[in-house]
Amino acid sequence: MPYLTSGGVRYAVHRGASVLEPEMPQSPVYRCSCPVCRSRKAHPEQAVHRQINLLVSRLDEQQRRWFVALEAGRLGHGGTRRLAMITGLSEHTIRRGRRELATARTGRLPTRVRAAGAGRPLAEQRDPRLLHALEHLLDTETAGNPMGAAKYKRSSLRTLSAQLRATGHPVSDHTVARLLRQLGYSPKANVRRTEARSSPPERDAQFRQIAAHREQFHATGDPVISVDSKKKK
Repeated sequence: MPYLTSGGVRYAVHRGASVLEPEMPQSPVYRCSCPVCRSRKAHPEQAVHRQINLLVSRLDEQQRRWFVALEAGRLGHGGTRRLAMITGLSEHTIRRGRRELATARTGRLPTRVRAAGAGRPLAEQRDPRLLHALEHLLDTETAGNPMGAAKYKRSSLRTLSAQLRATGHPVSDHTVARLLRQLGYSPKANVRRTEARSSPPERDAQFRQIAAHREQFHATGDPVISVDSKKKK
């Protein structure tokens, strides 16, 4: 099929057609980061989220914003935040799409999809394996309150971003902090200086052994119980 480039946009020229149609974009398929898709247990919503991200990857920037905004409105309260986790689009972008749909401002620009001066896509959109790599780093150092949903990591933002860069995922500390919040983690390291000075050298080996047993229990489908204990003063 012949193509024509005009104004930075590549068009597909159909035989006998009087109108040029923009070429269908081919973006990487985003990996959903919601708790259901991160779980090891199968769930019907996982297939739905994969289909949503597959469709989103075939849309251009404007269409993507409107489609996700439409889905967020259909879910009602909390829909914007949930679709941001599913698709990787920022909540600001989804809210912008909802405003455009509400005011019928969905007229397409004649020669370009993105408005002049628009920023580049998010790091996890350019690198679909970034979230998976970050989750892999957090597997063995996640801490938190067993009675609550808050999770903490032991490494600093600088350490995590350096480890990601070493594995081929160039990313800044700011991006790591945003992704940690998206995954339900606090960006602050759960380490106190007094504990760091007094911790025995075998403590890291103990945590790694616990993590290995936890993975074995997950693989066999056995329950894993977290117990929080404190010293009596």
